[in-house]
Amino acid sequence: MKHLKLLLIFLPLTFIAKAFRLDEGFIFISVCLSIVPLAVIIGDATEQISLYTGPKIGGLLNATMSNIPELLIGIFAVKAGFYSLVLASLAGSIMGNILLVLGFSIFLGGLRHKFQTFNKTIARSNFSLLAFAAISIIVPFTYKYTARFEKHPSDAITTLSLGIAIILLIIYILGLVFSLITHRSVFVQHQDHEEEEPESPRWGLAHSVFVLAAATILIAIQSETLVSTVGHVIRQFRLSEVFIGIILIPILGNVAENSSAMIMAIKNKVDISVEIAVGSSMQISLFVAPLLIILSFCLGKPMEYVFSPFQVVAMMLSICLSAYVFQDGKTNWLEGVQLVSCYAILGLAFFVM
Repeated sequence: MKHLKLLLIFLPLTFIAKAFRLDEGFIFISVCLSIVPLAVIIGDATEQISLYTGPKIGGLLNATMSNIPELLIGIFAVKAGFYSLVLASLAGSIMGNILLVLGFSIFLGGLRHKFQTFNKTIARSNFSLLAFAAISIIVPFTYKYTARFEKHPSDAITTLSLGIAIILLIIYILGLVFSLITHRSVFVQHQDHEEEEPESPRWGLAHSVFVLAAATILIAIQSETLVSTVGHVIRQFRLSEVFIGIILIPILGNVAENSSAMIMAIKNKVDISVEIAVGSSMQISLFVAPLLIILSFCLGKPMEYVFSPFQVVAMMLSICLSAYVFQDGKTNWLEGVQLVSCYAILGLAFFVM
């Protein structure tokens, strides 16, 4: 992933373009490209810090920081009132991780290994949390379209959204306790046999913390710029707000994780690929989404946690197909092609909508 850091050149280019008030379309593209290496740097810094803090705190830090780009973009989008963009980016992250990332991972791994096996207990745990997140998506959607003839449906939906957000955060915290504390042995058992030797930190702790903080601040600045140029980009390139959220933002925010998942699958460590991809979708559903909903309430502009009908269908299809592929504890390259093809079909549908 070192070559991705070459894209850091777009960071100063963004600042120069803003200072000279150049075309906002160019600024948007420059911001998008600059977020990619910053996300990689956050992943590197988090990994280095976890070597000092130990597996429990390191695991918590990884779970928290892995979706920082999406969270920051979402925060500024909520402040700007781009709720369609926020919901689309959440849906796109869920779909992208369990279809595109996981599909490419097992496809590439399957080209080198006829069959790849993984720990079904870990996959089942992640998919069970993802299934719970699916329930939280279906309930407010169904309620909105069945209660639209009631007297004050909007008030009820916003209240329901807040309640669901709180429950999701509680489930997320309990999931971390389950995987990092009470049942941690189950989750690290499969890695113990694969560790050749303990990895030594390449950076000092203070250096790692400084890099993490600096990269996070820069992503916050770039996220605000990205959101501020979205309106112009929609008009200039004739892209929909939903398409930008579904396709572009998830790819930008997850590039470091995406690369790691594919590399692990090629090394025949598909267990880790499943944890990265499915775990990231689970974190988006149970951590990022509820935080953004609660933030919207704090800002006095409540966001309804209600996706469009096609987004709901797309997410349910994604979860069901990926769960079916991983039910038997082994994968092959054809199953990877099926997942990627499903993502391509859904992406095309969102593009032409």
